[in-house]
Amino acid sequence: MPNTSTSNKNQSSRSSSTRSSRVRFNTALVLLLAISRTVGSNAGALPHTRSASSIAKNGQEGAAVTCVANLQKPNGQCLFPSSSRIPRGGSAAAATATLGSSEVLNSESLKMVGVAGIVITCRNAVANAASDWWKTAETAKFLLAGAVAGIVSRTAVSPLEVIATAQMVRGGNKNMVGELSELFNSEGVKGFFKGNGANCLKVAPTRGMQFFAFEQFKKKLVTWKRSKMGLTDEDVDIVVTLNPIERLIAGGFAGMIASSIVYPIEVVKTMLTMYPGKYAGIGAAFRGVIQEVGPKGLYAGLGPTLIAMFPYVGVEFMIYETSKIAIETFLTDRSEGNVDISLPIIISLGLGALAGAAAQTSAHPLDVIRKRLQVQGINGNPVLYKSTIDCLRGITSKEGGGALYKGLGPACVATIPGTGIAYITYEFMKKFLELTSV
Repeated sequence: MPNTSTSNKNQSSRSSSTRSSRVRFNTALVLLLAISRTVGSNAGALPHTRSASSIAKNGQEGAAVTCVANLQKPNGQCLFPSSSRIPRGGSAAAATATLGSSEVLNSESLKMVGVAGIVITCRNAVANAASDWWKTAETAKFLLAGAVAGIVSRTAVSPLEVIATAQMVRGGNKNMVGELSELFNSEGVKGFFKGNGANCLKVAPTRGMQFFAFEQFKKKLVTWKRSKMGLTDEDVDIVVTLNPIERLIAGGFAGMIASSIVYPIEVVKTMLTMYPGKYAGIGAAFRGVIQEVGPKGLYAGLGPTLIAMFPYVGVEFMIYETSKIAIETFLTDRSEGNVDISLPIIISLGLGALAGAAAQTSAHPLDVIRKRLQVQGINGNPVLYKSTIDCLRGITSKEGGGALYKGLGPACVATIPGTGIAYITYEFMKKFLELTSV
């Protein structure tokens, strides 16, 4: 009849394994292999001892008899006496080889399980350490939130940015629709995204650094104001806020720091946008600029860029955050119970668009100068200007003051939705990463 005890054990084992954790599973696996090793050894080559009572049932009275390899006659009598060394299946050499291979196999299996256990333990330790670090990694979270916001926004408005860059560099009075139509006819859909890889490579660290530096500058200003007011860490009930000018200063310095770090990528992005067929990729564009004008070419136009970044980023952050805080305060005061209300997405989009348009208009003349300085001396373009001031004088004397605002239309059209999308994405990432701003 079937072995009921063994069946119950198997069912219990299956039920237990479904509820056990990963550590218990590994322990059970090690024990299972150890048991299989013992059973395999006993069944394969070790003697089997039959008691006298068992032999008596088969008509064989007397002391216990040892059978080699469980080989028996139908009546229960041992086929080979205990003095024989003939195991099941062949010669003693074959039995020894079988036993040896079984021991090696089981030994290797146990080693593999041990290695797997070590790997799993190390993986869990690394995962736990990373999780603990991530809970307090505010710097990395702000950098990530800004980087994601920059990539999403720039990719969304890439076609308009391509047109704006082309108009700023070469001039011309063609409208945006005409430019987009001509670009599509000549290069297809991929023409709308030329230079976008370099642009994202630039804007990810730029935006990440901007948002992070802006938050840090704000915290420093609040700390400084609290110390000037004689407040300590114990005065947590007293809230110190920043005025619009202080936010402008914090945003301006944040923009300058971020731009100085990633400026060479900005030059490469301009090269890929203006001369898409000349360079095979970002690396080729880097090498091409260095070969044609030297390493200094990677920093051409840095002066006007840093000057432009202060009002550009400062105005953008100031308008967005000041307006956002004012509207949220207004909505909170009008709510029942003064419950904090987050800004709706459509309002965030509108505020971001307004901030971007104002920032772009204030800094656009310096943006034009920067683009002109970046492309001179490359791809056969003549070197016309020696400095930022010289470029400003040259453009106004030859093309008039209006030339400083060429490309403003498509630039604003790209900036308005782009900045709005960036702030929406940034606010979403802050909530997702559980970040708070001053």
